[in-house]
Amino acid sequence: MRVEVYLPLLTSIVLGLAAPRLSRWLPPATATRALVAAAPLSAVSTAYVLALLAWTLVVRIPMVAGLGRWSVHVWDSADPVPYPVALAAALALAFTALRVARTVIGHHRAMAEVRHIAEELDGEPGGLVVVDDVSPKAFAIPSRQGGRVVVSTGMLNALTPAEQRVLLAHERTHLTHRHHLYRALADAAACADPFLIRLPRAVRYASERWADEEAATAVGDRALAARALARAALASVPRMAPAAAMGYHLADVPARVQALLRPRQSHRPVVIALLVGLIALTLWASFNAGHDTESLLELAGSPAAAPCASHCSA
Repeated sequence: MRVEVYLPLLTSIVLGLAAPRLSRWLPPATATRALVAAAPLSAVSTAYVLALLAWTLVVRIPMVAGLGRWSVHVWDSADPVPYPVALAAALALAFTALRVARTVIGHHRAMAEVRHIAEELDGEPGGLVVVDDVSPKAFAIPSRQGGRVVVSTGMLNALTPAEQRVLLAHERTHLTHRHHLYRALADAAACADPFLIRLPRAVRYASERWADEEAATAVGDRALAARALARAALASVPRMAPAAAMGYHLADVPARVQALLRPRQSHRPVVIALLVGLIALTLWASFNAGHDTESLLELAGSPAAAPCASHCSA
């Protein structure tokens, strides 16, 4: 197996390290979509090459070699993957499978919780629900019917009417563009590929910035949007929302305020082109690694290797 099998692992490391910068270099909506498009492809490629590396360990088992009529001797001679590397890949694959299962179950439970909350709240889907609570808090609760924006009386009292419009526009953007799905995909990709561990936070930041920009456009005043964000963040009580809800005060508030006080970001086609190139390299390397594995199996199962295969399976 050639060096291409390790390239998807390298590109995952690069994507994981670059994700926070990409979330700040690109316009927020573009950054969110680009990162969430790249992450699953990178994670699947990583899992695929880990499976290929782990397979080089499995195929050495005499019973497996006998079932496939493969020569273990020919396989060992032709395949340069060291035993410790194959074993590490198998363990990593099992570990990530457990992590993904745990994340999917956790997300399902969190979404069930917020759906239950949304069903109990008054108002129309996508509408505003004001709760009588002196603690300042605001968050969006997604659901299939459009979700709800929940704001406490404490938060409304902390903001001016103009700032309240910013807050509501921000939270409605989360619901309109279904930002919880982007975040869930980023979380799942990071669980499947530990090299992407920094990507979920980058996606959260980018999606919050996306909502900030939509809110600033809705009120027509970037300075007002920045002021509303800063005031709401100072007044908010941390972690008062359900796990799957999207709170106005979360995720890198100082950086978001500074971004709102600057002009809107311009598109950077070169950065997008580099990201597309990185993913294309990942997919190409994964395809080549799979083709190499298939060729090795054909070689180990060729008629010339058949006597050894019979001997090894005995």
